[in-house]
Amino acid sequence: MKTCCLIIAILVFASCNRTSQKLKTLPHDISIISVNESDIVNDGKLSDVISIDSLVFLEYTEGSIIGTINKVIVSEEYIYILDNENVNGIFCFDKKGNFVNSYIKVGRGPQEYSKIFDISFFQDRIYVFAEPNQFFVLNKSLEYIESIEIKWTEDIPLIQYDPYFSVIDSETILFYHPSAPYHYHIYNLNKGDFISSHIKRLGTFDISFYKHITKNDSGIIFLSRIFNDTIYTISGKKIRPEYIVNFEKPMTDKEIEEQLKLTVFNAFNYPLPQKMYNITRFISNEEFVSFEFLFKRYGYFCFYNKEENSVKVFNNSLGSDFLVNPTTGHYQNSIVTWIDVAGLVENRELLSFSIPDNLTYDSNPALVFYKPKFK
Repeated sequence: MKTCCLIIAILVFASCNRTSQKLKTLPHDISIISVNESDIVNDGKLSDVISIDSLVFLEYTEGSIIGTINKVIVSEEYIYILDNENVNGIFCFDKKGNFVNSYIKVGRGPQEYSKIFDISFFQDRIYVFAEPNQFFVLNKSLEYIESIEIKWTEDIPLIQYDPYFSVIDSETILFYHPSAPYHYHIYNLNKGDFISSHIKRLGTFDISFYKHITKNDSGIIFLSRIFNDTIYTISGKKIRPEYIVNFEKPMTDKEIEEQLKLTVFNAFNYPLPQKMYNITRFISNEEFVSFEFLFKRYGYFCFYNKEENSVKVFNNSLGSDFLVNPTTGHYQNSIVTWIDVAGLVENRELLSFSIPDNLTYDSNPALVFYKPKFK
């Protein structure tokens, strides 16, 4: 059970109601979210601070064996799982966890790929970005519809590693480019061209990756960077600052400048900043704002309740009565994560919820839809 607690700890959060205003709006419509070190709670139990909306046990069949859950997309009808580490494919389940279909076609043909990088969802279509230079569309049942040619340029060359994207609308795609001078590029499918580039890179470590791109159920895309406290959104096909996360010990301009001067050759021996940084998986829904961040080498999750004006900040030292993993998706006002079945099977008698009798070590991971408790 100790192992369970250690892994759960990645998700842990503790609560603290605040009388002072946590979320205020600047005149130019940029909202400030204030987080203090004193808000962080290091003691407690995970089940005391989060509530489970639902558990979904994913059906285990010959065609639905999942190795690792890298991303979860939930529509009104289906749940889509991306496993690009072990199986290198996409799985579709209904809301009860019944297996519907999969798309696993590793090869060199027009509907095949060598590796899936990322997927995005828009209006009952799944968009897939894969190697080598494969960008194609599937319907909601994971059946192939069409391939799309992305016309890369000298300024924005074909991405060779860590490419991520999100679909803005039926004709517009946001690409994250890890090597180009700008972080994010907006591509118009009708024009077959990049129409805008935003957020210029400032140094070697001024980067982003997949956890910095999130999209909520309203279709709002949130962007962030490692050494930056600003959260951006897409508005009118342009990227604009929307939130500023204000920590009581923010990194100074000098500290940020020193970080950005680093190269890959000396970065490994350089100590991580003892300030809040790397704000990821930022989501704003009807009930609360949520995001993750690093502070003093540890990971934290922060939740802010808009109506009750309260904040929850959890580190990775809380105990727990069940096994969970980091955030992999969002649905409505729930955070989505997953449970390793080994922990469930081994600790069946200690769990505060029931699990299927036929659950074994070979079963697929179970999805958890949960919310933070603010009272």
